[in-house]
Amino acid sequence: MLFIEIVVPKGRFDMRRRQALAERLTGRRLLSAGGHDDIAAADPGVIDLLDSLTDVVVREEEVWVAGGRPAAGDARYVVNVIAGMWGKELSDHLVTRITAELTEAEQGPEPHVMVNVVTVPEGGYGLRGRVHRSPDLLRLIEQAKTGPREPAPEGTVVDPVCGATVPIGEAVMLERDGRTYGFCCPHCRGHFARSLQEAGTP
Repeated sequence: MLFIEIVVPKGRFDMRRRQALAERLTGRRLLSAGGHDDIAAADPGVIDLLDSLTDVVVREEEVWVAGGRPAAGDARYVVNVIAGMWGKELSDHLVTRITAELTEAEQGPEPHVMVNVVTVPEGGYGLRGRVHRSPDLLRLIEQAKTGPREPAPEGTVVDPVCGATVPIGEAVMLERDGRTYGFCCPHCRGHFARSLQEAGTP
């Protein structure tokens, strides 16, 4: 789901620090609430799945010129994130979380962090030897759901597809047969609506 490439100037970090940087940007760390208020609390099983589909690499660049001068000693990062088909929905969150994680790693002033979130077009993601489109991934997510550990707090809804707990004001809503459902994104809403239609629910 996520391929994260952290690019750093050559010689700035030893192997231990590069490993620590990679561990800061795992899918579990970036996509679970983890005490951060800027993301909906996600289902633990879904987080396990997404973490298993996330790869993080740290690359050192031999030559790096920024602003017309060598960047060798600078606290500077470029992070390229290939975010599957949900790059647009995840973009704000990923930019904020990645910047916060790298700032914390520096233990000082906010470093220069440029985050590029790249969305893969529908049909452009392969897994286990075949193309996976958004309905395929949403089915994997539905199967991975374990259910919430606690009831949803007041003023929130639980997405019936991915299990995310979303504030009502931020949820994408759907009304069907006198019931109202809330979703974390249009993808989950569309998948749920299609499932109801296939099951013969109007």
